[in-house]
Amino acid sequence: MTQPFLTRRLRSALFGCAAAVPLLLGACATETASTDATDTGEASTAATTDSEAPKVALVLSGSSNDQSWDQAAFEAGEALKAEGVEVAMSEAVDPADVAAVLRQYAEEGYDLIVAHSFSYQDAVFQVSEEFPDVNFAWAGGIGETSENVADYDQPFYQGAYLVGLVAAELSKTGKLGALYGFDIPVCHAMGEAMLAGAQEVRPDATLTSAAVGDWYDVAKAKEAALSQAETGVDFWIGCGQGPTLGQIEAAKDVDGFATGYVGDMSSLGPEVVAANLVWNMTPLFNQMLADTAAGTFADQFYNLGVPEGVVQVEVTSDFQDAVSADVIKAMDETKAKIVSGELEVPFVPE
Repeated sequence: MTQPFLTRRLRSALFGCAAAVPLLLGACATETASTDATDTGEASTAATTDSEAPKVALVLSGSSNDQSWDQAAFEAGEALKAEGVEVAMSEAVDPADVAAVLRQYAEEGYDLIVAHSFSYQDAVFQVSEEFPDVNFAWAGGIGETSENVADYDQPFYQGAYLVGLVAAELSKTGKLGALYGFDIPVCHAMGEAMLAGAQEVRPDATLTSAAVGDWYDVAKAKEAALSQAETGVDFWIGCGQGPTLGQIEAAKDVDGFATGYVGDMSSLGPEVVAANLVWNMTPLFNQMLADTAAGTFADQFYNLGVPEGVVQVEVTSDFQDAVSADVIKAMDETKAKIVSGELEVPFVPE
């Protein structure tokens, strides 16, 4: 099969603006947006036309202002718009309904449709077979791809290793906790990597982990975190918005510490959120569009993390004094080793 959707529109939009960066799109002045699957916006005619602008649709499982998973994708979509890409978006799409949303975007001629949830897997592969000339991407993190479906990894474990250095200093007990929406490889590896980072400076550190069974149930996650706290856990990392919000609330109750999940969540608990693990998805989406234009999208498993500046870790402003200069220095030095390849953070998927 030839590479999907190498249309005249997408080729001209990406390669005809040769002076722009990073995707040769800056000179294309299209400014369009949509808030749902039926409104794709009106393109500016300053430098190109509707028929020339690349079109990307983002399908989110939650809200675009969740300060976490879905907002990371939304902000990357906003960056694409600034580069001249036409972007449409649907929020809070239930997995039971997502096939219809994907199908509608495909029928409307979108070049790239990003299904931003692990739970969208079945729908993505079903609809992609119906539209072999449209490119799809999903957030599986397991390398499940096809001729017109890419999977994008979430190597948050690389950042979690750096979080472990903070946890080793702040935890009073050395007992660390991890809460996952589901115990999938991406999540499991986060907890194990945090433990590995902590044990570099605190060999007696331990980890207690649990899967909540839901990405968004905050109450259930808080209950699980409080159960961990009863065993001495006082520093958490979460995988999923609900698990992270739950452990932030639990940390407030037990005078513990938490980690923001792929976004700045410090405002939700400035007294407990000691670090944020941030996901800058713009380079990822740019690479997807570049591969779509170049005809190299088939069977891609994107894995962009700390070395590419996609996964980042920051100590929050309220903890700048609580986290010592030695730990900040160690984080910087460890990050440099990850970027250079000197240090390969262990990936423990199960």
